Amino acid sequence: MASSGKDSGSKTAAINHYDGIFKFLHEKSAQESFVRGRELLSENRWSEGVSAFTEAKAKAQTSNDVNTIDLILQEMTRYNDNLIPQDAAPAPVDWSSVSKRPVVRYEEPNDRLPQGVFILSLGTAEPRRRLVGRKTLSNLWLKNLIPELFCSLVRPDMVLGELVDQRVTDHSYIVFYHPLDKPEKLQVFREIYAEDGVTAELSFPFPLLKTVTHKEFTSPAEGWQVDNAYDNMLSNGEVHIRKYTAQYLTSLKLNKPRLYDPACSTGIFLSMLQAALPDSYTIGQDLSRQMADVSRERLNEAHHGNALHPKIPLASAQAVFIRFLNSEVVTSAEAEMLLPPLLKTVAVGGIFVVLGHTPVLLSSANFRFLTDFRLERCVAVDIDKTGIFQYYVLKRTK
Repeated sequence: MASSGKDSGSKTAAINHYDGIFKFLHEKSAQESFVRGRELLSENRWSEGVSAFTEAKAKAQTSNDVNTIDLILQEMTRYNDNLIPQDAAPAPVDWSSVSKRPVVRYEEPNDRLPQGVFILSLGTAEPRRRLVGRKTLSNLWLKNLIPELFCSLVRPDMVLGELVDQRVTDHSYIVFYHPLDKPEKLQVFREIYAEDGVTAELSFPFPLLKTVTHKEFTSPAEGWQVDNAYDNMLSNGEVHIRKYTAQYLTSLKLNKPRLYDPACSTGIFLSMLQAALPDSYTIGQDLSRQMADVSRERLNEAHHGNALHPKIPLASAQAVFIRFLNSEVVTSAEAEMLLPPLLKTVAVGGIFVVLGHTPVLLSSANFRFLTDFRLERCVAVDIDKTGIFQYYVLKRTK
Protein backbone atom coordinates (compact mmCIF):
# COMPACT_ATOMS: atom_id res chain seq x y z
CA MET A 1 0.00 0.00 0.00
CA ALA A 2 1.56 3.24 -1.11
CA SER A 3 1.06 6.40 0.93
CA SER A 4 0.22 9.24 -1.39
CA GLY A 5 0.34 11.87 1.34
CA LYS A 6 -2.69 13.56 -0.22
CA ASP A 7 -5.41 12.25 2.06
CA SER A 8 -6.62 14.70 4.66
CA GLY A 9 -6.76 14.03 8.36
CA SER A 10 -10.54 14.23 8.44
CA LYS A 11 -11.88 10.85 7.37
CA THR A 12 -10.84 7.23 7.05
CA ALA A 13 -12.93 4.10 6.66
CA ALA A 14 -10.57 2.38 9.12
CA ILE A 15 -12.20 4.26 12.02
CA ASN A 16 -15.91 3.71 12.59
CA HIS A 17 -16.50 5.28 15.99
CA TYR A 18 -15.65 8.76 17.21
CA ASP A 19 -16.10 8.52 20.97
CA GLY A 20 -12.36 8.54 21.65
CA ILE A 21 -9.58 10.81 20.45
CA PHE A 22 -10.58 10.37 16.77
CA LYS A 23 -13.24 12.93 15.89
CA PHE A 24 -15.53 12.91 12.88
CA LEU A 25 -19.30 12.92 12.30
CA HIS A 26 -21.47 9.87 11.70
CA GLU A 27 -24.11 11.67 9.62
CA LYS A 28 -23.46 12.52 6.00
CA SER A 29 -25.76 15.55 6.20
CA ALA A 30 -23.23 17.39 8.37
CA GLN A 31 -19.96 15.85 7.13
CA GLU A 32 -19.44 18.25 4.23
CA SER A 33 -19.53 21.31 6.49
CA PHE A 34 -17.31 19.57 9.03
CA VAL A 35 -14.68 18.67 6.43
CA ARG A 36 -14.78 22.23 5.12
CA GLY A 37 -14.21 23.50 8.66
CA ARG A 38 -11.10 21.33 8.97
CA GLU A 39 -9.78 22.61 5.64
CA LEU A 40 -10.38 26.23 6.61
CA LEU A 41 -8.50 25.79 9.88
CA SER A 42 -5.58 24.27 7.98
CA GLU A 43 -5.47 27.48 5.91
CA ASN A 44 -5.48 29.52 9.14
CA ARG A 45 -8.94 30.88 8.35
CA TRP A 46 -10.06 30.46 11.94
CA SER A 47 -13.32 32.43 12.03
CA GLU A 48 -14.54 30.84 8.78
CA GLY A 49 -13.70 27.43 10.23
CA VAL A 50 -15.81 28.19 13.30
CA SER A 51 -18.69 29.17 11.02
CA ALA A 52 -18.39 25.91 9.09
CA PHE A 53 -18.44 23.86 12.30
CA THR A 54 -21.45 25.85 13.52
CA GLU A 55 -23.18 25.08 10.22
CA ALA A 56 -22.35 21.39 10.64
CA LYS A 57 -23.88 21.48 14.11
CA ALA A 58 -27.11 22.95 12.71
CA LYS A 59 -27.29 20.09 10.19
CA ALA A 60 -26.46 17.36 12.69
CA GLN A 61 -29.34 15.06 13.57
CA THR A 62 -27.92 13.13 16.52
CA SER A 63 -26.74 14.16 19.95
CA ASN A 64 -23.41 12.38 19.37
CA ASP A 65 -22.55 14.57 16.40
CA VAL A 66 -23.76 17.73 18.14
CA ASN A 67 -21.61 16.87 21.18
CA THR A 68 -18.60 16.25 18.95
CA ILE A 69 -18.89 19.68 17.35
CA ASP A 70 -19.47 21.37 20.71
CA LEU A 71 -16.37 19.66 22.05
CA ILE A 72 -14.25 20.80 19.11
CA LEU A 73 -15.45 24.39 19.43
CA GLN A 74 -14.60 24.30 23.15
CA GLU A 75 -11.17 22.88 22.40
CA MET A 76 -10.56 25.63 19.86
CA THR A 77 -11.33 28.21 22.55
CA ARG A 78 -9.03 26.42 25.01
CA TYR A 79 -6.26 26.38 22.41
CA ASN A 80 -6.53 30.14 21.81
CA ASP A 81 -6.76 30.98 25.51
CA ASN A 82 -3.62 29.00 26.34
CA LEU A 83 -1.55 29.85 23.28
CA ILE A 84 1.76 31.53 24.12
CA PRO A 85 2.77 34.35 21.75
CA GLN A 86 5.83 33.57 19.65
CA ASP A 87 7.66 36.66 20.93
CA ALA A 88 7.07 35.76 24.61
CA ALA A 89 10.22 35.33 26.69
CA PRO A 90 10.83 32.84 29.53
CA ALA A 91 10.94 34.19 33.08
CA PRO A 92 12.50 32.62 36.18
CA VAL A 93 10.10 30.60 38.33
CA ASP A 94 10.00 31.45 42.04
CA TRP A 95 8.47 28.22 43.31
CA SER A 96 8.00 29.64 46.79
CA SER A 97 5.85 32.39 45.29
CA VAL A 98 3.98 29.90 43.13
CA SER A 99 3.03 27.83 46.18
CA LYS A 100 1.34 30.88 47.72
CA ARG A 101 -0.98 31.45 44.76
CA PRO A 102 -4.66 30.51 45.14
CA VAL A 103 -5.40 26.89 44.27
CA VAL A 104 -7.28 26.28 41.01
CA ARG A 105 -9.59 23.31 40.50
CA TYR A 106 -9.89 21.57 37.12
CA GLU A 107 -12.39 18.79 36.42
CA GLU A 108 -12.46 16.49 33.37
CA PRO A 109 -15.33 14.02 32.77
CA ASN A 110 -13.95 10.50 32.45
CA ASP A 111 -15.76 9.98 29.12
CA ARG A 112 -14.61 13.23 27.52
CA LEU A 113 -10.85 13.84 27.10
CA PRO A 114 -9.25 12.71 30.39
CA GLN A 115 -6.37 11.10 28.47
CA GLY A 116 -5.22 14.65 27.80
CA VAL A 117 -4.49 15.34 31.48
CA PHE A 118 -0.83 14.74 32.30
CA ILE A 119 1.63 14.90 35.16
CA LEU A 120 5.04 16.39 34.38
CA SER A 121 7.59 15.28 36.99
CA LEU A 122 10.87 17.18 37.21
CA GLY A 123 14.20 16.29 38.81
CA THR A 124 15.61 13.08 40.26
CA ALA A 125 15.52 13.72 44.01
CA GLU A 126 12.35 12.81 45.85
CA PRO A 127 9.98 14.41 46.30
CA ARG A 128 10.11 15.39 42.63
CA ARG A 129 8.40 18.60 41.59
CA ARG A 130 5.14 17.66 39.87
CA LEU A 131 3.28 19.86 37.46
CA VAL A 132 -0.11 19.12 35.96
CA GLY A 133 -1.31 19.98 32.50
CA ARG A 134 -4.02 19.38 29.94
CA LYS A 135 -3.30 18.84 26.26
CA THR A 136 -4.77 21.27 23.76
CA LEU A 137 -5.34 20.81 20.04
CA SER A 138 -2.41 19.32 18.19
CA ASN A 139 -0.93 21.51 15.47
CA LEU A 140 -1.15 18.40 13.28
CA TRP A 141 -4.93 18.36 13.78
CA LEU A 142 -5.11 22.07 12.99
CA LYS A 143 -3.16 21.40 9.78
CA ASN A 144 -5.70 18.68 8.87
CA LEU A 145 -3.04 15.96 8.91
CA ILE A 146 -4.52 13.68 11.59
CA PRO A 147 -8.07 12.90 12.82
CA GLU A 148 -7.08 12.91 16.50
CA LEU A 149 -7.48 16.13 18.46
CA PHE A 150 -4.22 15.43 20.31
CA CYS A 151 -0.87 13.98 19.30
CA SER A 152 1.97 12.80 21.53
CA LEU A 153 3.68 16.20 21.72
CA VAL A 154 3.29 18.24 24.93
CA ARG A 155 4.00 21.96 24.55
CA PRO A 156 4.67 24.62 27.21
CA ASP A 157 1.21 26.17 26.74
CA MET A 158 -0.40 22.91 27.89
CA VAL A 159 0.97 23.17 31.44
CA LEU A 160 -1.53 24.35 34.06
CA GLY A 161 0.62 24.66 37.17
CA GLU A 162 2.14 22.91 40.16
CA LEU A 163 0.09 19.93 41.25
CA VAL A 164 -1.49 20.12 44.71
CA ASP A 165 -3.83 17.12 44.72
CA GLN A 166 -5.97 14.89 42.54
CA ARG A 167 -9.29 13.09 42.94
CA VAL A 168 -11.33 10.41 41.18
CA THR A 169 -15.13 10.40 41.27
CA ASP A 170 -17.75 8.20 39.61
CA HIS A 171 -17.87 10.41 36.55
CA SER A 172 -14.80 12.63 36.49
CA TYR A 173 -11.17 13.26 37.38
CA ILE A 174 -10.22 16.36 39.35
CA VAL A 175 -6.87 18.08 39.81
CA PHE A 176 -5.92 21.01 42.02
CA TYR A 177 -2.92 23.20 41.23
CA HIS A 178 -1.11 26.48 41.78
CA PRO A 179 -1.15 28.19 38.36
CA LEU A 180 1.92 29.17 36.37
CA ASP A 181 1.95 32.13 34.01
CA LYS A 182 3.04 31.79 30.40
CA PRO A 183 6.65 33.05 30.79
CA GLU A 184 7.11 30.60 33.67
CA LYS A 185 5.86 27.73 31.52
CA LEU A 186 8.42 28.64 28.88
CA GLN A 187 11.15 28.62 31.53
CA VAL A 188 10.16 25.15 32.72
CA PHE A 189 10.54 23.82 29.19
CA ARG A 190 13.75 25.76 28.56
CA GLU A 191 15.28 23.91 31.52
CA ILE A 192 13.97 20.56 30.24
CA TYR A 193 15.47 21.24 26.81
CA ALA A 194 18.81 22.27 28.36
CA GLU A 195 19.25 18.84 29.96
CA ASP A 196 17.79 16.97 27.00
CA GLY A 197 14.85 15.85 29.12
CA VAL A 198 16.84 13.24 31.04
CA THR A 199 15.32 14.04 34.46
CA ALA A 200 11.74 14.70 33.31
CA GLU A 201 8.81 12.32 32.98
CA LEU A 202 5.34 12.63 31.46
CA SER A 203 2.62 10.36 32.75
CA PHE A 204 -1.08 10.20 31.97
CA PRO A 205 -2.93 8.88 35.03
CA PHE A 206 -6.54 9.13 33.83
CA PRO A 207 -7.87 6.68 31.22
CA LEU A 208 -10.75 7.43 28.88
CA LEU A 209 -13.83 5.42 29.89
CA LYS A 210 -16.97 4.49 27.97
CA THR A 211 -19.98 6.48 29.14
CA VAL A 212 -22.29 3.54 29.92
CA THR A 213 -19.97 0.71 30.93
CA HIS A 214 -17.08 2.75 32.40
CA LYS A 215 -14.69 0.40 30.60
CA GLU A 216 -11.54 1.56 28.83
CA PHE A 217 -11.54 1.94 25.04
CA THR A 218 -9.44 -0.55 23.08
CA SER A 219 -8.71 -1.40 19.47
CA PRO A 220 -10.84 -4.06 17.74
CA ALA A 221 -10.10 -7.64 18.86
CA GLU A 222 -8.88 -8.56 15.38
CA GLY A 223 -6.82 -5.37 15.01
CA TRP A 224 -7.46 -2.38 12.79
CA GLN A 225 -8.18 -2.51 9.09
CA VAL A 226 -6.32 0.06 7.04
CA ASP A 227 -6.97 2.20 3.99
CA ASN A 228 -4.72 4.73 2.26
CA ALA A 229 -6.09 7.61 4.32
CA TYR A 230 -5.43 5.83 7.62
CA ASP A 231 -1.96 4.80 6.41
CA ASN A 232 -1.15 8.46 5.80
CA MET A 233 -2.65 9.59 9.10
CA LEU A 234 -0.58 7.10 11.07
CA SER A 235 2.51 8.35 9.29
CA ASN A 236 1.68 12.04 9.82
CA GLY A 237 1.15 11.61 13.55
CA GLU A 238 4.56 10.08 14.13
CA VAL A 239 6.85 12.23 12.01
CA HIS A 240 8.46 13.91 15.04
CA ILE A 241 8.83 10.54 16.80
CA ARG A 242 10.49 8.93 13.78
CA LYS A 243 12.90 11.84 13.32
CA TYR A 244 13.96 11.66 16.95
CA THR A 245 14.27 7.86 16.91
CA ALA A 246 16.37 7.85 13.75
CA GLN A 247 18.72 10.40 15.31
CA TYR A 248 18.84 8.49 18.59
CA LEU A 249 19.57 5.13 16.96
CA THR A 250 22.27 6.67 14.79
CA SER A 251 23.97 8.03 17.93
CA LEU A 252 24.13 4.52 19.41
CA LYS A 253 26.31 3.29 16.49
CA LEU A 254 24.70 -0.15 16.46
CA ASN A 255 26.27 -2.77 14.20
CA LYS A 256 23.74 -4.35 11.83
CA PRO A 257 20.94 -4.10 14.42
CA ARG A 258 17.80 -6.18 14.33
CA LEU A 259 14.84 -3.84 14.90
CA TYR A 260 11.60 -5.39 16.13
CA ASP A 261 8.13 -3.83 16.40
CA PRO A 262 5.50 -6.26 17.78
CA ALA A 263 2.63 -3.98 16.77
CA CYS A 264 4.10 -2.63 13.56
CA SER A 265 0.90 -1.28 12.00
CA THR A 266 1.67 -0.64 8.31
CA GLY A 267 5.43 -0.82 8.77
CA ILE A 268 6.15 2.85 8.14
CA PHE A 269 7.89 3.35 11.49
CA LEU A 270 10.47 0.59 11.00
CA SER A 271 10.94 1.29 7.30
CA MET A 272 11.80 4.92 8.02
CA LEU A 273 14.31 3.83 10.65
CA GLN A 274 15.89 1.46 8.16
CA ALA A 275 16.32 4.37 5.77
CA ALA A 276 18.45 6.03 8.48
CA LEU A 277 20.25 2.76 9.32
CA PRO A 278 20.66 0.94 6.00
CA ASP A 279 22.47 -2.03 7.57
CA SER A 280 19.57 -2.76 9.97
CA TYR A 281 17.18 -5.70 9.64
CA THR A 282 13.52 -4.93 10.33
CA ILE A 283 10.99 -7.36 11.77
CA GLY A 284 7.35 -6.41 12.23
CA GLN A 285 4.36 -8.15 13.74
CA ASP A 286 0.75 -7.07 14.01
CA LEU A 287 -2.55 -8.34 15.36
CA SER A 288 -4.24 -7.25 12.14
CA ARG A 289 -3.61 -9.65 9.27
CA GLN A 290 -4.14 -6.81 6.80
CA MET A 291 -1.60 -4.61 8.59
CA ALA A 292 0.92 -7.46 8.53
CA ASP A 293 0.32 -7.98 4.81
CA VAL A 294 0.90 -4.28 4.12
CA SER A 295 4.05 -4.30 6.27
CA ARG A 296 5.61 -7.09 4.21
CA GLU A 297 5.96 -4.59 1.38
CA ARG A 298 8.12 -2.36 3.59
CA LEU A 299 10.03 -4.59 6.02
CA ASN A 300 12.49 -7.45 5.86
CA GLU A 301 10.02 -9.63 7.77
CA ALA A 302 6.42 -9.17 8.90
CA HIS A 303 4.34 -11.63 10.90
CA HIS A 304 0.68 -11.87 11.82
CA GLY A 305 0.09 -12.54 15.49
CA ASN A 306 -0.68 -11.30 18.98
CA ALA A 307 2.20 -9.43 20.65
CA LEU A 308 1.63 -11.60 23.71
CA HIS A 309 3.42 -14.27 21.64
CA PRO A 310 6.39 -12.60 19.91
CA LYS A 311 7.40 -14.14 16.60
CA ILE A 312 11.14 -13.67 17.10
CA PRO A 313 13.65 -15.67 19.19
CA LEU A 314 14.26 -14.58 22.77
CA ALA A 315 16.99 -11.98 23.32
CA SER A 316 17.52 -11.54 19.57
CA ALA A 317 16.70 -7.86 18.88
CA GLN A 318 19.06 -4.96 19.46
CA ALA A 319 16.16 -2.52 19.53
CA VAL A 320 12.51 -3.22 20.33
CA PHE A 321 9.88 -0.54 19.84
CA ILE A 322 6.64 -0.79 21.81
CA ARG A 323 4.04 1.53 20.32
CA PHE A 324 0.79 -0.06 21.45
CA LEU A 325 0.71 -0.14 25.27
CA ASN A 326 -1.29 3.03 24.87
CA SER A 327 -4.60 4.71 25.49
CA GLU A 328 -7.43 3.45 23.24
CA VAL A 329 -5.32 0.51 22.04
CA VAL A 330 -5.19 -1.79 25.09
CA THR A 331 -6.45 -1.44 28.66
CA SER A 332 -4.18 -0.40 31.51
CA ALA A 333 -4.32 -3.96 32.90
CA GLU A 334 -3.46 -5.44 29.49
CA ALA A 335 -0.49 -3.09 29.18
CA GLU A 336 1.02 -4.51 32.37
CA MET A 337 0.28 -8.09 31.27
CA LEU A 338 1.89 -7.63 27.84
CA LEU A 339 5.12 -6.12 29.12
CA PRO A 340 6.97 -9.23 30.48
CA PRO A 341 6.95 -11.39 27.32
CA LEU A 342 8.05 -8.42 25.21
CA LEU A 343 10.99 -7.62 27.48
CA LYS A 344 12.38 -11.09 26.77
CA THR A 345 12.90 -10.27 23.08
CA VAL A 346 15.71 -7.76 23.76
CA ALA A 347 19.33 -8.84 23.50
CA VAL A 348 21.72 -8.02 26.34
CA GLY A 349 23.02 -4.52 25.66
CA GLY A 350 19.97 -3.76 23.52
CA ILE A 351 17.28 -1.15 24.09
CA PHE A 352 13.56 -1.44 24.74
CA VAL A 353 11.67 1.73 23.81
CA VAL A 354 8.08 2.41 24.93
CA LEU A 355 6.38 5.27 23.11
CA GLY A 356 3.28 5.99 21.10
CA HIS A 357 0.92 8.37 19.40
CA THR A 358 -1.59 8.22 22.28
CA PRO A 359 -0.55 8.22 25.97
CA VAL A 360 1.51 5.30 27.26
CA LEU A 361 -0.49 3.46 29.93
CA LEU A 362 2.63 2.62 31.94
CA SER A 363 5.02 4.87 33.84
CA SER A 364 8.57 4.67 35.17
CA ALA A 365 7.19 2.86 38.20
CA ASN A 366 6.56 -0.16 35.96
CA PHE A 367 10.21 -0.20 34.87
CA ARG A 368 12.28 0.81 37.87
CA PHE A 369 12.01 -2.54 39.67
CA LEU A 370 13.16 -4.59 36.65
CA THR A 371 16.46 -6.20 37.64
CA ASP A 372 17.71 -6.89 34.10
CA PHE A 373 17.09 -3.39 32.75
CA ARG A 374 18.26 0.15 33.45
CA LEU A 375 15.89 3.04 32.76
CA GLU A 376 17.79 5.55 30.61
CA ARG A 377 15.14 8.21 30.00
CA CYS A 378 11.38 8.83 30.16
CA VAL A 379 10.85 11.65 27.66
CA ALA A 380 12.32 12.87 24.42
CA VAL A 381 12.79 16.47 23.38
CA ASP A 382 11.42 17.21 19.94
CA ILE A 383 14.25 17.91 17.49
CA ASP A 384 12.75 21.34 16.74
CA LYS A 385 12.37 22.00 20.49
CA THR A 386 8.66 22.67 20.19
CA GLY A 387 7.78 20.27 23.01
CA ILE A 388 8.42 16.89 24.61
CA PHE A 389 6.82 13.45 24.35
CA GLN A 390 6.82 10.17 26.24
CA TYR A 391 9.84 8.07 25.28
CA TYR A 392 10.84 5.41 27.79
CA VAL A 393 14.22 3.84 26.99
CA LEU A 394 15.30 0.76 28.91
CA LYS A 395 18.70 -0.85 28.34
CA ARG A 396 19.07 -4.55 29.02
CA THR A 397 22.06 -5.06 31.32
CA LYS A 398 22.02 -8.85 31.81
